[in-house]
Amino acid sequence: MRTLWQVSVALIGAFSLSVYGQSITVLATRGDVQVEQSSGAWVRASAGMKLSEQQKIKLAPQSYVALVFPGNKTREIRQPGTYTLAQLTGQRASAEDNPYAARYTGYVLNQAIASGAGRASGRTLGAVTRSTMAPAPRTPAQSAFYPEKIVFQWDRVPGSEGYIIEILDEGGSVIHTQEVPADQTSAELSLGGKLKPGPCHYWRISTRRYASLHSNNTCFRVLSPEKAAALKKEEEALRRSVDAQTALGQALLGAFYEQNGLYGYAWQAYHQAATLEPDADGYVALRDGLSQRAAQQASAAPVKE
Repeated sequence: MRTLWQVSVALIGAFSLSVYGQSITVLATRGDVQVEQSSGAWVRASAGMKLSEQQKIKLAPQSYVALVFPGNKTREIRQPGTYTLAQLTGQRASAEDNPYAARYTGYVLNQAIASGAGRASGRTLGAVTRSTMAPAPRTPAQSAFYPEKIVFQWDRVPGSEGYIIEILDEGGSVIHTQEVPADQTSAELSLGGKLKPGPCHYWRISTRRYASLHSNNTCFRVLSPEKAAALKKEEEALRRSVDAQTALGQALLGAFYEQNGLYGYAWQAYHQAATLEPDADGYVALRDGLSQRAAQQASAAPVKE
């Protein structure tokens, strides 16, 4: 049975495709990207803009655009020049042969539009430098992980002298401690059989300089072997149809992780997309809005194994 949140996402996707199914959508832009209007005038493209096949798009040097075509096919363009959208529509695009890629393209598109991508936001990239003495977790609460790969991210604290991660069991007892160098703001842990699939475990982080000042305990979960195997199979199918070396490919991987509750991996993927295209509208909004979306999903449909 699908959850209310899943039904809502599906309805949003269906609405988007029914209304915009014959149009082309700008997913992300960088630099000077212009779109020709019916009047002959050129206007600056922005994330979420709807285009028709009759229009043209023009990229100046050092510019970039990611487009979503009918059927949720995608394309990134980096070469300067003027392109007729009808010609681009007829060309083979990524996600052509894999239904997974098309599914997650629709989700990325919906979230980019809903987040107001393209608006001035005063955003920042990477880990934020904070003045507080306890680091703030970036990995959303309720994140699920494959048993052998648990990943946590946090904000950088100046003068930290390094970080200390503590893992607590469902009863609140510390079962693992790990130190991380001061130049890192993420860590990958392999805890073997210390964690049980299903129940809510917790992690918290402090600096070595102020080791007694911890972040709040943040819930995370470990998938059962059966659930992990099923998701890995789908992930492998998706990876075969996307280019993980591109920002768009990472955004699609992030959408897969997000929709399956793997928020720690999703944050990594969205962050990588934003790093690959640091000045492109769209990708940063996906990353920075993840915690809020995860909290909404958790409140609508608590995680169950």
